[in-house]
Amino acid sequence: MRKRKKIKLNYSKERVLFSDVLPYECPIIFSNRYLYRFLAKYLWVGEEQKIDNITWNVLKQSKRLDQKDVSVFAALLFGCYEKGKRIGKLQHKPNDLFYPYQFNIAHKTNKNRTLSIIHPYNQWQIVEFYEQYKYSILYLCNQSSYSIRKPHKIAQYFYYRDRLHRKLSGHESDKVELFFNEYENLKTYFSYEKYANIYKFYEDYRYQRAEKKFKYLVKFDLQSCFDSIYTHTISWATAGGANKVKVLPGYHGSWVGDAFDNLMQSVNARETNGIVIGPEFSRIFAEIILQYIDQKVEQELLKKNLRLKSTYECYRYVDDYFLFYNDENVRNLFMESLTKWLKEFKLQINPSKTEVYERPFITKVTIAKQRIENLLSNIFSIPLWEEMESNLSMEKEEDTEDEDLDKDREILDKKFNIYLPANDVNTQIKVIVKECGIEYRDIANYLLEKISQRLDAFLNRYEIGFKKYERLMSKEETNKDDVETHAQRVQRKLTNYLVSLIDVTFFVFNSNRQINTTLKLQKIINSIIIYAKRHGDFKVNPAVRFQTISKDIIFKKIQDEIALVLATTDSHRNTLHESLYLLILAKELGYAYLLSPEVIRSFIEKSELQYNFFACLILLYYYANHKCYDLQKALLTDEILKKYRLVAESERKRNSELTILTADMMTCPFVDDAYKQR
Repeated sequence: MRKRKKIKLNYSKERVLFSDVLPYECPIIFSNRYLYRFLAKYLWVGEEQKIDNITWNVLKQSKRLDQKDVSVFAALLFGCYEKGKRIGKLQHKPNDLFYPYQFNIAHKTNKNRTLSIIHPYNQWQIVEFYEQYKYSILYLCNQSSYSIRKPHKIAQYFYYRDRLHRKLSGHESDKVELFFNEYENLKTYFSYEKYANIYKFYEDYRYQRAEKKFKYLVKFDLQSCFDSIYTHTISWATAGGANKVKVLPGYHGSWVGDAFDNLMQSVNARETNGIVIGPEFSRIFAEIILQYIDQKVEQELLKKNLRLKSTYECYRYVDDYFLFYNDENVRNLFMESLTKWLKEFKLQINPSKTEVYERPFITKVTIAKQRIENLLSNIFSIPLWEEMESNLSMEKEEDTEDEDLDKDREILDKKFNIYLPANDVNTQIKVIVKECGIEYRDIANYLLEKISQRLDAFLNRYEIGFKKYERLMSKEETNKDDVETHAQRVQRKLTNYLVSLIDVTFFVFNSNRQINTTLKLQKIINSIIIYAKRHGDFKVNPAVRFQTISKDIIFKKIQDEIALVLATTDSHRNTLHESLYLLILAKELGYAYLLSPEVIRSFIEKSELQYNFFACLILLYYYANHKCYDLQKALLTDEILKKYRLVAESERKRNSELTILTADMMTCPFVDDAYKQR
C-alpha cells in the first residue's frame, strides 16, 4: 500500500494575523503578510513589569537579538515612542487606548456599515490572547445546542495529498475553516462546524428535516447586535450571569471573561458600549455571549416541558435565528424567554426583520436563486466538444495526452458554437427580480459567486478541447495552417462569449454596489484577465489561447465598464470603496489601458472623496510612477501630509490609520526618500 504524503502548513501562532484581525472587506492589495513575517521572525513576547509602582506591559524581542534596528521599527508599529527621546523599552500601560481605523461600506439602501482595522499593537495583543485562551474559547463556544456557526477546534496544520484530500478539499469561497474539510491555505484560526455561509444552511438536511417535523418557521435577527454589545457582559456570560458578578464583592468575572473584556476595550479606544465590526474575533466575542443566552433559554423552556428537537427546533447563525414549531404557544414562550435574556445583556430582537413562514418553507429569495441556477446552467453547460469530453477528466487527460494523438484530429471535424446574448440574459435577471418580488441586493452576491464558480469549470472544459489543437501543432504531418484556422475561429467565438459575460457581470454589480459584490466581480474579471494574457501568435506558440486582437477586445471591454462605474459614482455616493477597489482591477490590464487622468479626477470630485487610508493606498498604487498622473499624485501626497497635521503629535502613535499608513509609506516604491523624510 502506497504511503500517504503528508503536507505540513508551517504557520506559527502569529497566523491569527492572517485570519482573525482584519475585516474580509479590505482591498485585495492590503494584507497582514509582512506584519506576520515581522512578528514571527523576531518573536515578540510580553510580560508585566512594575516600574515606579506602575504596571507596564513590556514587549521583548526573543529571537535574532543581534539586529538592533528592529526595535526602532517595532516602536513605530506598537506606538512605543516619544518625540525627541531615544527608543528605550517597548512598553504600554494595561489601560492604554488606541483608535481603530474605521471606514464605511454600503450595507443597506442609503445606509452604511462601519468596519474597523485595529492598531498593530492591538493585533499583537490578539495573537497573544488566542495563544493563551484558545482552549477556553473552544469550551465557551461549544455550550449552545442552537448555534450552527461556532469554533469547533483549532484549524489543522497539515493535509494529506491523496484522493481523499481532493474530495475533502475546502472551497476558495469558504470564508472560514470548515471542520472535516481540508485546506492548503489556512483561512481562520479555528475550524468551524457545519456552515461557512448562511445560504448553505437552507440546502442542508437539517433544514429539510425540520420542515418534515414542523409546520411553521419564524426567522429574525438581533437589532444592531455588535453596536449594542456591552463589553462587560462577557464577564457575565463566562461567570454564570450578571447577578453573580453584581452580588459577589470584588468579583470581576472569570479570567477569560475579564481578559476578553479588557481586550475589546483596548482595541476600541476603551469604549465599553459596542465592539469593533469586521474582524473574526468580534464574532467570537459575540458568540460566547449568545451561547450563554442560548443555554438559559433552552433550560428555561425545558422546565416548561418544551424540549429541543421534539417540541421545537432552533438554529442560530451568528445573530440570525431560525425557530421551527407547530404550536403558536411554543413560539410565544420561546420569544418571551429569549427577549428576557437578551434584555439582560442589553440586546433586543429586530422587529422589522422578523418573518413568519408556513410550510412549505421557501422564501422569495430561494425561489429566485433556483431560477438563477437554471439560468446559469443554460449559460455555462454548453456542449463544447461533447463527444470528446464525455469520458475525459482533467486527471485522465494528463495521463493519456501523449497516447494516440491521431484522436486529436477528430476535433477538426467538430463544430464549436457557443453564444451568450448578454442583453437577453440581463433581461432574464430583471424578470427574476421582478416576478419574485425581491431586490437586487438579495441575489447579487449569490449570482456573482455562482458565475465565478461556473466560469472556472467552463474554462477548464474549454482547455481540455483546445489542448488538442496545441498537440496537433507539434506533429510534423499536421497541416498547421488548417489547425491554426480552426483554433483562431474558436478563439474568436470564446472572445465574444467572454465579452458578453463581462457585460452580464458588470450589470449585476451595478445593480447592487457592495464590497462583497466588488470582491466577487474582481475574482471573475481577474480569471478572465489571467486567461486572456496568454495571447500571441498561435502558429509560433501553440500554448497561447488568444490572438492579440482578441485580448485587446476583452481588455477594452473591461476598461470601458470600470470607467462607467467611476463616471456614475455621483449617483452612488455611499459606495466610495466599492468603486475605488476597481482601480486595483484596472491596473491588471497594463499600461496600455490606463484610465485617463480626467476620469480619475472626475471620480474623486463626484464621490466627494475623503482621503482616508484605503483611498490613499489604492490611488498611489494605481498612479505608481506614470507621468500622466504626476499632478494628481502631487495632490495626493500633499493630502497624505495633511492627515498627519490634523492629528496632535502625541496622539499619532495611537492612531491606527496613521501608524499603518506610515509603515506603508516608508516602503512605498512610488515616492522618493525626501518625501518619506517629510
